[in-house]
Parts: sequence; structure tokens; C-alpha cells
Amino acid sequence: MRNVSPILITVSDPWDLGEALNWQAIHGHLLQTESTDSGGKALVRFDQPVLYHGGAYNYAVASPRHEGSNIAEIRAGKSVGCAFTAISDEQAQSNNPMDTSRWRGGLAFIGDVVLIT
Repeated sequence: MRNVSPILITVSDPWDLGEALNWQAIHGHLLQTESTDSGGKALVRFDQPVLYHGGAYNYAVASPRHEGSNIAEIRAGKSVGCAFTAISDEQAQSNNPMDTSRWRGGLAFIGDVVLIT
């Protein structure tokens, strides 16, 4: 489903990422969501690159961390605890941007995402 929506992401872990961001929320946009048996996935674009350990990240795939949570709850205005896996710009623009099966390192973090209304 494509329906671009503004979001805020608050980082809870890793601690050093939170410190690097001065614990400020990350502004971004929910670009695409996908339903799965495990609660779905979302493609997220950060409004500003997230700088971490020498890398600059513009996109991430978010998936719910807790059983029973669903990524669709974000569009309903609920805060959803997610695991975020940063992906390359090339992957974000590919035919299958939310496939993280080949991810082998880089930025990954835990946080809450909420729609900005």
C-alpha cells in the first residue's frame, strides 16, 4: 500500500545512536506498508540522513517488535514499537525494498513510530 504519511520515530536502542541524535525524534515519512503474518513491514524515508558510525542512512524497513502488533496501526494513529533496519537508497527504489534477507550490517535500531497528524 502506498500512501505517504509524515511520522516521528523515537529511538530507544542502541544507546549510542540515541546519544548521537541528542535523543531527538527522527522525522520521516511512511512510504509503503505491507501486510504479513508477523505484523507487517513499512518502508520509511528519513527527512534528514541519519548519521551513524560513518554511514549516512536515508531509508529503513520497520517491523513490529511485539506479538499482536501490526504495522497498519501506525496509520490508525497508534504508536507502534518497531525494529528498524536501514537499507540503501538503491534497495529502497528497487522492486522489493522491504526484503532485508540480505542485510549484513549497518544501522539497525529499536524505537517507536507514530503518525504526525
